[in-house]
Amino acid sequence: KMTRLRLPILTFLPLAISSSLQRVRPVAVRLPARGMQTFERGRRAVEFTNGVTPREVARTSLSVNRRLGLKLGVRAKAEEVGNKVQSTDKASGFPTWLPLFAVPALGGSLFGYDIGATSSVVRLLGSGNSDIGSLDALQLGLMASLPLLGAVVASAAIIAVGDQKIGRKTELYGAAILYGIGTLTQSLSGGLNAVLIGRILYGLGIGIAMHAAPLYIGETTPTNLRGKLVSLKEAAIVLGIVGGYAAGATVDAQDPSSWRSIFEYALPFEIAMFLSTAAFLQESPRWLALRGRAEEAIESLTKGQGLSKEEAISEVTAMSKIRSESGGEDSRNFLERAQEIVGDPTNRYALTIGVGLVLLQQLSGQPSVLYYANRIFEKAGLGFEAAVGVGVFKTIMTLVSVGLVEDPKWGRRQLLLTGTTGMAGALGALSALFAAAGGDEPNSAAVLACVVAFVGFYQIGFGPVTWLILSEIFPLKVRSTALSIGTLSNFASNFLVSALFEIERESIGEAALFAQFALIAAAAVAFENSKVPETRGLSLEEIEAKLRDLAE
Repeated sequence: KMTRLRLPILTFLPLAISSSLQRVRPVAVRLPARGMQTFERGRRAVEFTNGVTPREVARTSLSVNRRLGLKLGVRAKAEEVGNKVQSTDKASGFPTWLPLFAVPALGGSLFGYDIGATSSVVRLLGSGNSDIGSLDALQLGLMASLPLLGAVVASAAIIAVGDQKIGRKTELYGAAILYGIGTLTQSLSGGLNAVLIGRILYGLGIGIAMHAAPLYIGETTPTNLRGKLVSLKEAAIVLGIVGGYAAGATVDAQDPSSWRSIFEYALPFEIAMFLSTAAFLQESPRWLALRGRAEEAIESLTKGQGLSKEEAISEVTAMSKIRSESGGEDSRNFLERAQEIVGDPTNRYALTIGVGLVLLQQLSGQPSVLYYANRIFEKAGLGFEAAVGVGVFKTIMTLVSVGLVEDPKWGRRQLLLTGTTGMAGALGALSALFAAAGGDEPNSAAVLACVVAFVGFYQIGFGPVTWLILSEIFPLKVRSTALSIGTLSNFASNFLVSALFEIERESIGEAALFAQFALIAAAAVAFENSKVPETRGLSLEEIEAKLRDLAE
């Protein structure tokens, strides 16, 4: 069966993305006259005494400007100069941050690929023409849902184990290995039970990859690109979904073993993920700095981001300051770490934001709305074409969000508010359509228009921005455990909504169900407006300081 391996359409995704991000133009910043004079004095003083880099000049100037009450955004704009120093590997011509983004994003693409591939596999296995026999509704449901269960188990295990000894790079290794073992178990198995075991193993890989990817991208990429790159991970997931749909369209539905090929198509990318992690990735400098491994952190920054040694030392000094303030490496057990998260006001405030966003993201009905869209597509005989069309549209809207996430007029907070408000409106319109139709089917075109609007607004806000905020909102010392709790909440609520959707639909009807989702989306708008701060242009250490001020 290995001879049938073919490459899906995502091979050149990292190169395509890099071309749109390689050039970052500086943004002019106006300061009050007194602020500009102070900024200039600070810059000259630092240059006279040390002859240091632009990044250090920006940091020193910020400390002076803070006394005048100027906004932290001043430093972010000044720091763009420092971030662009040595941002391109002269030997290869590619930006040094490209593998830091592309490899974790590939882990996200493989998650998305499984979603699209599973849709095609369930269709083939449900036809009764498969080499493992005819599957009933329960068995087909297990095929679709067990990866989510595996992701929940992986997220819970990461919370329990912690990250004292397991770094982000090691997690990416583990995700690639579990992806590969899961794929081989599914595609080479002789019976259904082995296939289901493979589904759980693949789900374990999903849980680890979706924990490590936002952490690694957020901790290793330049500040001025962090928002775009973490958001682009969502685009990678969506393109993976489209790739899974496309893979299902290439197989012969009359071949009883054709469903195995759909899973096998992912294997080259899983191998590439493992080899690329070994060849191109450095361990997260922030993870190293938190454990007192300053020299390794400096090396990680110079190799991974192309910084000069002086710039890397400056960065690691700031990271080490957080370590010294928090008491050094975290060697506590799970209960002690959990107590630290809920007991400290800053950690608790960050956890409220993170878990609140992921729960509201799923409980506002995203899986359920797409379910209705797929039903309409199938009735019209447009299953594959419409699914690919929705996937392409989601990708386009995600790229719109990526283009705006670092824009001073938008940023994370405004995109969330705009997207969630639009979702609430689309869900309210869906509820009204079903209520007006009574017991009949509502107008399909109107329902699809609402679904398209919902998907577009979701991909502008909740889709990419939630994971971006999760990657940057948690203080360094509890970041891994807190993000694990957020990831666990995401997969568990997704599983819950998917499992309860049919029960709710039959008991209360579509109109009440979508009205419920609309109310949850409206509550999400209120939550975002009251709790979520803007983090655009701030380093992770500055975000932690900002949260500390908000929590007091």
